[in-house]
Amino acid sequence: MDNVMSGMMTLFIVSNNEGWPDVMYAYGDATGVETGPKPGASILNNYFFVLFVFVGSFFFLNLFVGVLFLSFEKA
Repeated sequence: MDNVMSGMMTLFIVSNNEGWPDVMYAYGDATGVETGPKPGASILNNYFFVLFVFVGSFFFLNLFVGVLFLSFEKA
């Protein structure tokens, strides 16, 4: 990431589950500062994105279901 806003925007895109595989592949090919991409350079970046999607999706899904459950319980 070049700056914090770029990183936050990337994580926002990934958390929306809209186009996250394209972002994952782009960061998986990243090699370093001022160098060109190399296919499959950093597999750990891919693992981070997959883990972020699964943990983020399940966490927010459970949070959403919990709020619905509480609102139905109050009714």
